[in-house]
Amino acid sequence: HLCAQMLQPAAQPRFRGITHIFIDCDDCLYQNGWATARRITQSIGAYTATLGVSKDRAYQLYKEHGTCLKGLLVERILDEAGAEEFLTEVHKIDYSEIEPDARLREVLSAVLGVAPCWVFTASASEHAARCMAKLGVGGLPWQGIIDTRACSLESKHARSSFEAAMRIAGATDPAACLFCDDSVKNIQAASAFGWRTVLVGRTDRDT
Repeated sequence: HLCAQMLQPAAQPRFRGITHIFIDCDDCLYQNGWATARRITQSIGAYTATLGVSKDRAYQLYKEHGTCLKGLLVERILDEAGAEEFLTEVHKIDYSEIEPDARLREVLSAVLGVAPCWVFTASASEHAARCMAKLGVGGLPWQGIIDTRACSLESKHARSSFEAAMRIAGATDPAACLFCDDSVKNIQAASAFGWRTVLVGRTDRDT
């Protein structure tokens, strides 16, 4: 859980010298046993079926490229115009498994006082905003949401996504950026870029 990761004594040195904090949304900012992730996966599968792509292939594209959308773009199944419809349609889901989290709000209130903080998601900003509202943390003093559109539809497997996040945040030193994510691959990519990282959770959905 993000709260545990941020509060454990071993995490405190990570905040020294930090000027910018980036926190992933799905299965990181909140965790619910991947219930919401499964809803998104089902929604993506239903949408890609209309493109002639099976749900199994859609999930494989996600695992290969970091997002199914990036895979669809790479394989030229979608273009950028189609990407916008994809982002809108696949996030029309039930958010009932995300519940208010008073403890998370308390911890984030403290973390947001350490350095400017962004939600950094490979999804769509409106999806992240709905998740934040359900958690009860949307009203905290976030600097904003950096989504896949802001990263030119790239996933967090790409160096350019971290470059875009830094540019948007006005950050200049990778070593002064702290990144929290539940994906091992995303954490590895961020570490290779020079960011400091916190892996949230003990189990990666795709391990």
